[in-house]
Amino acid sequence: MNVEFEVLMGNHAIARGLVEAGLDLAAAYPGTPSSEILPGIVRFGSQDSRRVYAEWSTNERCAFETAFGAALAGKRAACMMKQVGLNVAFPSLLRGKSKTIKGALVIVSCDDPGPQSSQTEQDTRLLAALFGIPVFDPSSPREAGDVAYYALKYSFEHKVPVILRPTHRVSHAREAAPFYPAGEREVVLDEGVRAGRGRKLGIIASGMSCSLAFDVLARLGVEEDVSLYKVIKVFPVDPRLAQFANSMEKVLVIEETDAVLEGLVGRADVLGRRNGYIPAEGELTYDVVRGVIERVLAETDLTGGRREKFVPDTSIRDAVRTVPFSARPPTLCAGCSHRASFYAMKQAFPDAVFPGDIGCYTLGIALGAVDTCIDMGGGVNLASGFHDTFTQDGALIPIIASVGDSTFFHACLPPLYDAVLKGKRFILVIMDNSTTAMTGMQPTPQTGVRADGTCAPPIRIEEIVRSFGVQFLKILDPYDVPCMIDTMKEAFSYLQGAAKGPAVIIARRECRLLSHTKEERGFDPAVFIEDCTGCKTCVDTFDCPGLAFNEDEQRVTIDDGLCTRCGTCLNVCPAQAGAAAVVPG
Repeated sequence: MNVEFEVLMGNHAIARGLVEAGLDLAAAYPGTPSSEILPGIVRFGSQDSRRVYAEWSTNERCAFETAFGAALAGKRAACMMKQVGLNVAFPSLLRGKSKTIKGALVIVSCDDPGPQSSQTEQDTRLLAALFGIPVFDPSSPREAGDVAYYALKYSFEHKVPVILRPTHRVSHAREAAPFYPAGEREVVLDEGVRAGRGRKLGIIASGMSCSLAFDVLARLGVEEDVSLYKVIKVFPVDPRLAQFANSMEKVLVIEETDAVLEGLVGRADVLGRRNGYIPAEGELTYDVVRGVIERVLAETDLTGGRREKFVPDTSIRDAVRTVPFSARPPTLCAGCSHRASFYAMKQAFPDAVFPGDIGCYTLGIALGAVDTCIDMGGGVNLASGFHDTFTQDGALIPIIASVGDSTFFHACLPPLYDAVLKGKRFILVIMDNSTTAMTGMQPTPQTGVRADGTCAPPIRIEEIVRSFGVQFLKILDPYDVPCMIDTMKEAFSYLQGAAKGPAVIIARRECRLLSHTKEERGFDPAVFIEDCTGCKTCVDTFDCPGLAFNEDEQRVTIDDGLCTRCGTCLNVCPAQAGAAAVVPG
């Protein structure tokens, strides 16, 4: 068999495995760490001349139900999302899990231990086990491709939906993966005892945690004394798992992020998350896994007294702890139009209530213009609740909700319509940067581009807003900070008058990552620096990574490698430093 190899990230390996298994349809909503799978399916399907329909759905429920419909009709389908996105599709999943499908359905739910880019941790394996859905947990990028192939075949054979659950380290790591000719791939799950023959201590692990445990055992030189059992199919669990656990004097379970395998092992005395051996939250990094294994080894006599007990070598970790480390909080990109929007919101109404939402614009918290963040679309509903609360007490205060353009389509249409229907008076700022920026620049419904690059009829935000009956609607460029401040005040005056619903402002400017160029209007950073009085107002209130304060010169400096010359920082400077150098655009 002529097999070619390519170094692929885990998500692309998953895409390749699904395509090679005969995938017919794929639907997804972008969400880190799952975003790269659908583009991978488009790529590999095109390369192999396979007819795979692929779409970016408006939200995860649409993605699931589209794929589920195809599976009911006999096609091999898959849908992709991140772990919290599965919550959006959950009602359909709960009802559809027990349906007999004619084709196949794989739900790829990428979990985010830590979490690295989510509002909460969530273990998809637990949800699957509780509701009786087969779930697979790959431990490496290459294995993720194999398991994706196996999962689609398994679903087709058993006529049930299945879940593939990689974590972000599997999704975004890279490994050489094989490309098989059509119909020539065979996959057998590499589940079972992976290392060791000892019976004093057995480790049970799945996913990336298993790969880390294997590495730790090898580096500590105890891979022959400690037995390691690798789990891939978490549910239904292989009977060999209980046999392995019962054959060991002591069992340690290492898994992210919940006590799923602990509950399935069949022993009450396992060491793991429930008795404090595994941290109650957070990602299980190499250092964490090594610390856990060293602790258990120090408590275990592996050789029956034939040699000294294991003593951890902490010298390397102690040396690492001496390295100075300064945490840098996440921030909006230099030149991001959202920064200008948030600054204008805060300047217009410093004491307003600011319900926020999920996306890169959640970082408006650094500018004091995001007070809440619960889920996609939640900011609009919270704004309605705040309005009811304050008006019930006889007050009308500024409530300024913010949401991105992709999230507007994903989850804000029903909340906004409800707010109009019931006369809720608040300001909604829709930050339209023409893309789904936080998750990889995927198109939105108004972009007019499908997942495969073909054109589609664009759906404009303002047309939807007007159709809902919103009476106050303004569209502006957020770079024009004075205009946005005045528009915010105008919107609140409208709410204080005879308004019968929310006021909507669309702050529209293309994402800086899409344009790839500096602003043509620009301004001269040298003049800005020369005029600086050293008050630090721009550094303290504008949170732009292109601005820094030079303690030696007692003035602001500008990083020309980061600065996009948008000039919005000029609106922040009390001394109007650099204003004369602005070139109108």
